[in-house]
Amino acid sequence: MGIVLMLAGALAVALPVVSTFAVSVVLGVVLSLAGIVKMIQSLQVREWSGFIWQELTGAVELVGGILIYFNPLKGALAITLLIALVFLVQGILQIALALRVRRQAGWHWFLISGLVALAASGMLTLKLPYTSIYTPGTIAGISLLVAGGAHIAIALTLRRALPS
Repeated sequence: MGIVLMLAGALAVALPVVSTFAVSVVLGVVLSLAGIVKMIQSLQVREWSGFIWQELTGAVELVGGILIYFNPLKGALAITLLIALVFLVQGILQIALALRVRRQAGWHWFLISGLVALAASGMLTLKLPYTSIYTPGTIAGISLLVAGGAHIAIALTLRRALPS
């Protein structure tokens, strides 16, 4: 899961220079794929206390990705605000997940990921000046990279915590 999110984030960061349309299409696909993978992955650990939060986060990413993909030319402002909304909800759900699993080692990585998603949402909402390297796709990509890193970190932390 972490690797998929990091790859998705890297793609989102690498491709925004192409155009607003390409960023929207790529980001829509990337978010949709990340949501699908997250939902499938969480189904494999239904007994986990964070299962429902992981499912909800995946569903938000999937729906948000589909909406972004099918509406890439509705205007940069609308796309930016939609991306901000997706990351706002994702951030809130990631923080709720972190609080739900706070007794597990490495829970703070989910908290950090949620806070970064909230920061990305805030930055997009404030419409800070964009340049060729600072676009909605770049901000979203950074948030996905951090989310992927959080999943990898928690997996490694849990692996070390298991008895050999």
